[in-house]
Amino acid sequence: MEVRLRRVYLLSVEEPGDYVFTPEGVVVLLENGHFQLYCPSASHNRFRAALNRFSWDELENGVVYRDASMRLTDITADMALCGWTDPSSVPAMLRHLYRQNPKHLHFLRRVVTGRAT
Repeated sequence: MEVRLRRVYLLSVEEPGDYVFTPEGVVVLLENGHFQLYCPSASHNRFRAALNRFSWDELENGVVYRDASMRLTDITADMALCGWTDPSSVPAMLRHLYRQNPKHLHFLRRVVTGRAT
């Protein structure tokens, strides 16, 4: 039984004392409730803890976790416009997102190129 793609999110974070949400992660949510988080290694545990603590609806509306504001922006429709609608499309999605915003999504470079940077 193939697991289907449910949502693709851009995770944005506003650190304490800052006034701008910055894209710092990509979350791929599957129909079975499992998810894959792509983000800087230094932030992985904190972001994963927030994703496990709050509901998806709460995360879409924005939450405060460990003094940082976090919110998920659903970009599933944008990915579907490109024809990426199932888990096998994830590499193409990540390449596309990295090429659109390499400054903020720099952590995707290692996934896209297959090299650690």
